[in-house]
Amino acid sequence: MEKTYVIATCNEEDTIRLGKILASVFEDRVIAVCGDLGAGKTHFAKGIALGMGIAKHVTSPTFSILNIYRNGDKTFYHMDAYRLTDEESAYNAGIEDILQPKGITLIEWAENVTDILSDGYVSVNIEKGSDENKRLLYVTADRQSVDRMALLIHEDTDR
Repeated sequence: MEKTYVIATCNEEDTIRLGKILASVFEDRVIAVCGDLGAGKTHFAKGIALGMGIAKHVTSPTFSILNIYRNGDKTFYHMDAYRLTDEESAYNAGIEDILQPKGITLIEWAENVTDILSDGYVSVNIEKGSDENKRLLYVTADRQSVDRMALLIHEDTDR
């Protein structure tokens, strides 16, 4: 059974910090991220990488389609599906190699490839808020993972 949790962030740093938290919850999962241009998808990806202990500068793979980052036995696959217009282009870009990750696969513009994602992926929809820095992130996943994520977010905000 799936559950959706809504998180508000006030700036880029909050979005990155949220990504760091989620990296500990969604290990070995595919995270499908949707949102308008400038919504914060890449900042969220930076947080995932940092949460995995990857200090390398993370950039959007807009033109390369896929960037791969490693930290020991952890791998972060960062795909941008903006230019993937159909299943064939997704498979040509190597999507089948990253759908069962040993680490985390994050796909920006995932709405272009959701039809080929396996069950159990994590959905993150980022919406721009009322001011230019605020964002609402809708995280949908299995109930147990979302409850664990909510607890970690609560613990992080209590500090």
